[in-house]
Amino acid sequence: MLYAIKRLLPGIGLILLAALVLLVADRMQQGSATRSLPRIAIFQFASRPVLDDCVTGALEGLRGRGLAPDRDLKIQFFNAENDLSTANGMARAIIEGGNQLVVTFSTPCLQVMANVNKEGKIRHIFGAVTDPFAAGVGIAKSGHPAHLAGLGTFQPVRETFQLAKKLNPSLRSVGVAWNPGDAAAEACLQLARDECQKLGITLLEAQVEASSGVAEAAASLTARGVQALWLGGDNTVELAVESLIKAARQARIPLFCNAPTHIRVGAFVAMGADYREVGRLAGDLAAQVLQGLDPASVPVENVVPRQLAINLAALQGMREKWTPGAATLAEAVFLIDAEGRTVRSPAKAPAQKSPPVQGQSASAVTQQPAKLWKIQLLDYTDSINVEETHAGLFSEFKALGLAEGRDYELKNHSAHGDMAVLNGIVDAAVSASPDLIITTSTPTLQVAVNKVKKIPVVFTNVADGVQAGAGKNDREHLPNITGSTVMSDFDGMVKVVRESFPRARRIGTLFVPGEVNSVRYKNELEKAAAKQDLSLAAVGVSATTEIGDAALALAGKGVEVITQISDNITGSAIPAISQAARKAQIPLFGFVSGTVKTGAAVAVSRDYQEGGRDAARLAVRIMKGEDPARIPFVPLGRTMIIVSPKNAELYGMKIPPELLKRADRVVN
Repeated sequence: MLYAIKRLLPGIGLILLAALVLLVADRMQQGSATRSLPRIAIFQFASRPVLDDCVTGALEGLRGRGLAPDRDLKIQFFNAENDLSTANGMARAIIEGGNQLVVTFSTPCLQVMANVNKEGKIRHIFGAVTDPFAAGVGIAKSGHPAHLAGLGTFQPVRETFQLAKKLNPSLRSVGVAWNPGDAAAEACLQLARDECQKLGITLLEAQVEASSGVAEAAASLTARGVQALWLGGDNTVELAVESLIKAARQARIPLFCNAPTHIRVGAFVAMGADYREVGRLAGDLAAQVLQGLDPASVPVENVVPRQLAINLAALQGMREKWTPGAATLAEAVFLIDAEGRTVRSPAKAPAQKSPPVQGQSASAVTQQPAKLWKIQLLDYTDSINVEETHAGLFSEFKALGLAEGRDYELKNHSAHGDMAVLNGIVDAAVSASPDLIITTSTPTLQVAVNKVKKIPVVFTNVADGVQAGAGKNDREHLPNITGSTVMSDFDGMVKVVRESFPRARRIGTLFVPGEVNSVRYKNELEKAAAKQDLSLAAVGVSATTEIGDAALALAGKGVEVITQISDNITGSAIPAISQAARKAQIPLFGFVSGTVKTGAAVAVSRDYQEGGRDAARLAVRIMKGEDPARIPFVPLGRTMIIVSPKNAELYGMKIPPELLKRADRVVN
């Protein structure tokens, strides 16, 4: 027996050796196949619904481009769980782990990953970042590191406070806990401060360094008598949202926020982004980069697929009345009724139309467009009147029952005052094949006239559509273009100057010789001044960098009042004009209401928000099937007088009592 076994051992050994060789070869083959797949990392800062939704969306975006995990690529998931030191270690591990690309979600992850990856060892796509331009990672309006691309998602902070004021017109104080070390939190807070000042709301602040301090901060705010709490894009406070809600309930006040998912844990109203869609867009971009797209060629844009969420159950026991109207309820993508039942959620909502809610007529629903409209909003510059135009445009879309993401998707591009960039963004807009283009200045309309031949165009913030080349007159115009014209009230301005300074003889303004509107406005102001026995001194500028010196030069021409006309270059530099005017003790009057916020004593202004609303109404007519060729240009004729006695004092001026009485607004 022993002898027989010994004789069989060599054969058994050979069989085992062959099996081992085959097994190793198979494993090597499998390992080789695995290593041949592209490797990417998805990196989030913490376990939060917003970021979890982003990751889910990113996977959808990758699959949408034909890249399935484990079949077409290998994905590693990283979560720092709100710890910066952990995040730094993970960022280094991502680079050292042989990944070809990383997708990050949140501002801290963008900052950490960009800092570790300064040499561009791997390509980096980011999403769910409030303000990438303020993140300190080399992203600017003019460009970004060649290996880095993505999209910002600036929460609709202004609109949130506007909605809060609408739901409770007596709202006068709101509390916010925030982490000063969080760039996203600070960016949101700056907008909140500004909007609260406009709305007459006192914003009380409590700073925190960690999530553990949120409960105490919230308690301190409610003890100061705030009427509501607000949570913006703060990564630290987001993790302790339950502490905010508990404090709000104890004080019988609501919580407003910018993350729609928070209504599930007790927030009253949330206006924010669909972060699953944000993630999908980031995943789609990552897939395109893996398939050959150069990240350096992708502009960083603000993308906010907006969602409104309302939890009526959160109103139980509130000490004040908060009243969402039928139109507001209809706009909500998330809706929880007073009994705590989910009436509507993204999973249940129809792709195009929402069902009527109680109090809303069926006709209001049927007025929605028949498809999802792709809109490009093109700006030449970031001036005050453009900002007001945007506010009017979006508010009117809402008033007409349109919801972003359901009825339209909108991308906004600005040339920031650069004509070369303007030509590029118009070309890019045409290449994107949108359903509609909206322009907000004469230069933008002029470029669109030359480049946009078939796509419908609605213009606003334009003095004269005919002079801009859009037609022969208000009714006979290019077949694809219509819009809203706005000519400043020069006679009204000169009358206010004369009322304020009966003995004045000379007024002044800066203008832009290369801008059609600016030259036209300067000439019209000169004609109006002559009617009141006033002469006009004008100094030309060609760039914002010249404005400070030009304003000082204007002050040296013996002018008694600076009546600054509205154009794209001077409109973005009113503070510099105001500073020169204060130094020379010459009162500054403006033609845009927003100039009062930046130093003017008086504004005799057309209502640029109404111009934006006009543009929205024209756009909706086109979206419902009207031919733009048959829609005449709409002139904007309403004038507002806004005065600031406090600003007037800076120039040694006193506002006449009669002017104070008939002013539309008195601002201090």
